[in-house]
Amino acid sequence: MLVTALLLHAPSGRAEGEGWELGGHAKYQATETRYQDDDLEALYGDNPAGNQQVDVRLKAERRAGAWDFAVHYEVLALHGDALETRRALAAAGLLLPRGATGLPDDDTRLFDLTDEFVDQPRTAAVQRLDRLSIGYGTSRGLVRFGRQAVSWGNGLVFQPLDFVNPFSPVAIDKDYKTGDDMLYGQLWIAGQSDVQAIIVPRRDPVTHEVTSGDSSYAAKWRQRLGGFDVDVLAARHYLDNLLGLGLVRSVGGAVWRLDVEMMDLNQADTAWSAVTNVDYSWVWLGKNMYGYAEYFRNGLGAAHEAGYLAPDPALSARVARGELFTLARDYGALGLQVELHPLVNAFANYLQNLNDASRYLQLRATWDWRQNVQFMAGFNLPAGERGSEYGGIPVPATGAYLAPGRAAYLRGAWYF
Repeated sequence: MLVTALLLHAPSGRAEGEGWELGGHAKYQATETRYQDDDLEALYGDNPAGNQQVDVRLKAERRAGAWDFAVHYEVLALHGDALETRRALAAAGLLLPRGATGLPDDDTRLFDLTDEFVDQPRTAAVQRLDRLSIGYGTSRGLVRFGRQAVSWGNGLVFQPLDFVNPFSPVAIDKDYKTGDDMLYGQLWIAGQSDVQAIIVPRRDPVTHEVTSGDSSYAAKWRQRLGGFDVDVLAARHYLDNLLGLGLVRSVGGAVWRLDVEMMDLNQADTAWSAVTNVDYSWVWLGKNMYGYAEYFRNGLGAAHEAGYLAPDPALSARVARGELFTLARDYGALGLQVELHPLVNAFANYLQNLNDASRYLQLRATWDWRQNVQFMAGFNLPAGERGSEYGGIPVPATGAYLAPGRAAYLRGAWYF
């Protein structure tokens, strides 16, 4: 395998520009999720449901003059009740987004760099190259081709302008975005300005041919103007045209951000989305504190619960592709981090669906046991009335509800 060869033959030096820089991580998580008796997952699987996850990543990166190279090999594995339940739902025609396992695949990517080497009722695993790129850069700009990740937008929880593999609003591990095959370019302009552009070719999920209707083309200009960081974005994403504006400004020690997106939906309709937030760090009772507040307007979302059963087709497409993760129109988010000890931090994240009053609370704590070893424990606590997004959406003709379930987890990570 390519990465194994790199690891075996790479020089041991880690200085920038001298040989390969090697690293990676190994993570393990055990989760137990409890559902209500008439939840879909409880009817098609065990309740409570236990699940185990493994995430191993090996990295080899090098910079040689104007050139840079990156290869990341990863193994992702799932085992337990949750996987068996997903397979039962798939067999019943109630398949959730991301397939029967929820693990990434390369069905629509330009290159197939993923191998599913375990496929059993209660266990699944893939090995894949999540980064494989070569770049060339000068003092004026750079160009990079291959599997890589790009993050745009100023949202802290919701990301309307980050449409290539964004993180879920309830993701607890944001170390690495899933990479995509693309051509990326950046041009630096005098006066704190730059232009970035991406071309993301994709394959049709049925024919597996590369088509412009399944691909993305985008450019973003960034400029410092009058105390504001300004982003202007234009994109052709699948069959939709997107225009975006982002603003960032310091306000009294806090940072305020705003993103606005206009979506021309296949030349049939226009929808607007926006996210705005403010975050601030302070010291209270000798403890370092950090907090944020955010509002998200989903221009494709439903204004009331009845819309969940017949969502906008553009919203359904984005949910299926893993670009959006919510169904309603308006959301609020609050977050707080408290440094209880230099090695121990507590986190609280709260999402509120402002249209149906359902909510999602995340509580977790991390302990940096060693410089390169971290432990985490947490709870995910959705709540709401039946019929609401986080309380449970009725599934037609089943008498069941689709609900997230209450979960507790333990997680360990070793970085090397």
